Formats: sequence, C-alpha cells, structure tokens
Amino acid sequence: MTVTENNIRTYKASGKLMLFGEYLVLNGADSLAFPLKFGQTLSVAESDSIHWESHAKHGLWFSASLDRDFNILDTNNREVAEILKQLFLVIRAEKPGLDFNQNFKSEANFELNWGLGSSSTLISLLSQWSGVDARKLLDASFGGSGYDVACATANGPIIYADGKVKKEVSIPESITDKLLFVYLGNKQNSREEIKRFKDRKVEQHHIDTMNTLISTALQAHDIEVFEQQLDQSEELISPIIGTTKLKERLFADYSYSIKSLGAWGGDFFMATFRDLQTAKNYFEDKGHDILFTYQEFIK
Repeated sequence: MTVTENNIRTYKASGKLMLFGEYLVLNGADSLAFPLKFGQTLSVAESDSIHWESHAKHGLWFSASLDRDFNILDTNNREVAEILKQLFLVIRAEKPGLDFNQNFKSEANFELNWGLGSSSTLISLLSQWSGVDARKLLDASFGGSGYDVACATANGPIIYADGKVKKEVSIPESITDKLLFVYLGNKQNSREEIKRFKDRKVEQHHIDTMNTLISTALQAHDIEVFEQQLDQSEELISPIIGTTKLKERLFADYSYSIKSLGAWGGDFFMATFRDLQTAKNYFEDKGHDILFTYQEFIK
C-alpha cells in the first residue's frame, strides 16, 4: 500500500505469524499464516544523499548514511548497515536507473524483540518502493520460505506453499473468539533454526499429514475440532525438530491447547480458551502479561 503526501511516499507492511506448517513449509507443505495489525511503515523523501533511520516504539534504533556506491559513511549498527547495503546492491542491479538519493524512515509499531517480522516487513517495504520482486530481496538477505513477506501485503489469513500464496482463507468467529496470543519472552533467531532444521529428515507422509491437518482445521466450526488439529500438529512437529512440546515443557496444567508458532521456543505462542479472563489470569500468573486476542492481533 502506497500513500503520497507532500512529496513523501509512504509504504505499509504487516507483521506475520505462522499457525500451521512451521518448518515443513520449507519442504513444500502447506502453511496457514496470519498477517498482523502490527507492522512497519517506510516513508521516502527525495534528498541529495542516502540516509536511513529505523524507529520502533521506544524511538530511533538504527541509522546509516551511505555514499552513491553504498559505502557506509556513518552508522550506529554496522551489521544492520551491511544488510541494508546488500539489499541496495540487489535493487540497483535490478533497477539501475532508480534514484537512491532519498531520506528513508521506517517505523515499527511493535517491540522488535517480539519476532513479528521486522526483517520481512523491511523486505516488503523495499520491494514496494523499488519495484524489485520481494522474493529476490529475501533470497539475497535473510532467506526462508517467503511466507512472512507474503503476509506483509496480505489482507487476511493465507495458505502459503511452494513460494506463493495459494489462497486467502477465513476462520469462523466460533474459533477466533477462543484464541489468545501470548508472548513467551524469548527472541528466536529464525535463520539459525532453519539451518538446524535442514539436517532433519522429513518424509512425504509428514507433509501429507500437515496438509490434512490444515484442511480439517479450516473446515472446523467447533473449537474442540480445531484444538484436535493444533494438538496433532504439535505431535507431528515435535519429534521431527527434536524439541519438546511447549505445553508439556511449561504449561502442563493448562486446560486447553497450546500451539507453538513459527520457529518454536521463542516469540509468541497461541492458546485456546473458554473464558478469556481465566486464560489471561493463568498466563499473567506465570509472568506472561503481553497477550492479545485474535481480534486485537490478526489483520
């Protein structure tokens, strides 16, 4: 989405979460993913130099100035600046006539350590600005299945597989009214987890099972049926990646389903419930007080 005002162009990208298909999406399985109400914007204004600023909820966290050859002149984070430089180089190779003399200002309306997609939204924003395919930018930088970049411009939940959005889907309120998203408090490095997963053995029946779970979940109108698919997904993924299920590890006494999201073990997880306040009290008593309902969280 692009908005132009006073010669400043503004682009928007949504954050992401994957509910079903984590890890197996890298082997061609379907995944069910959500674009979020949290995200990032990029404002671009003409300038006589290249300057970038990134802001989050607590203010400026990254800045860099580059020359016309993308040499880094000044920055407060060399590692991030090198990633930006690499992305600019890919963009110039694809769009040699593009004017990079701009003031770029990105703003995220979420805490960066929540793991909601600061990297994928950046890729999407640069793709929207430059016209360079987002997947090309992703492959040259962070890597991954690409579902997160697809979520950045999606209007609602999507089925993603084999590098593309297969379709947008809807989930009935009888399900979404019983879903709570809880921050676990551990920032997970998805790139490292993906590298680790590549050594794991995935067979066709794992992929087929995941696809069936997603299909059955999307046909469900009762939360109990939806929970069965969540629980079976945890049972499927746990031995493949060699990680104990989150509920078994931390929330064994919780009455309903606990579903790991994305790279497992960090960031957010999802819990089902019957009474919202009871669920909130349970997780807050365990020190997890950053919680969102589906309606508060999902686009």
